[in-house]
Amino acid sequence: MPTPSKFAQALASGSFLVTCELDPPKGIDLSLLDDKLSKIKEVVNAVVVADNPKGRMSMAPMAPCHYLLAQGLEPIMTLTCRDRNRLALESDLLAAAALGIHNILAVAGDYITWGDHPESAPVYDLDSVQLLWALSLLNHNQDLAGQPVQGSAPNFIYGATVTLTAKPVLPLVLKFKKKLTLDPHFFISHPIFDLSSTEDFFKELREIKTPLLASVCLLTEEQVRSYSPGRYPGLVIPMPILEKFQSWKSGEFLPRLVEYTAGLINAVRKDARFRGVHLMLQDQEDKIRELI
Repeated sequence: MPTPSKFAQALASGSFLVTCELDPPKGIDLSLLDDKLSKIKEVVNAVVVADNPKGRMSMAPMAPCHYLLAQGLEPIMTLTCRDRNRLALESDLLAAAALGIHNILAVAGDYITWGDHPESAPVYDLDSVQLLWALSLLNHNQDLAGQPVQGSAPNFIYGATVTLTAKPVLPLVLKFKKKLTLDPHFFISHPIFDLSSTEDFFKELREIKTPLLASVCLLTEEQVRSYSPGRYPGLVIPMPILEKFQSWKSGEFLPRLVEYTAGLINAVRKDARFRGVHLMLQDQEDKIRELI
């Protein structure tokens, strides 16, 4: 039996988990990540490496994940259905496992029109639920075509995303339940800005046994000043909270936002429905110790 990944051990420990998001460079120099890694290394349980985030081209996440392993950090490789058919998804997964990358976040991917190559043809041969199915099969040494996979099983620790604040909530609850049938090891939510906005979701699912991490985004002042619904993929700020943020003057904006975000993280820590927090720091890694 292969040794569980460090993230798998952290999930099993029952402790409060901290992960954070990391975007690969748009280039080939992985040392560009070093400054960020030095700030988060002693704080997080794992680092989620994005896969062409917001539909913008960057280095594929496999190389940064391998680099993180060499630096002593635990990577979670994001894999999007947007950019690959099932052959590419399965072969990338096998390559990742061969490099020691066993933690996978399965996502559909932000739609291509958000990004810097809007003329690209999106793939979506599989959706995120089917990608979880592929991961489950590979863990049992079988591919999507029903063919055996040689050698030892990849032993993936795989998870998915969930939107806790969607309106209407029922379609997302149904999709979440489909994902649950494929036995994911963890879930990471889309960004939340207060816990009250999640109540409709939790009324439909009162007990979630799979570890759930709440995404908390440290916004930038530019995002707050220029925000409108649909402007930023995956970012939905409730109007009362947006108005509060927009009322802050520029000189006080960052310290007040850090204070607000730290308070939200503390509320998540006290909420038994969550097993941890996923930080979206947006190039503000120097604030991580003020937040946690």
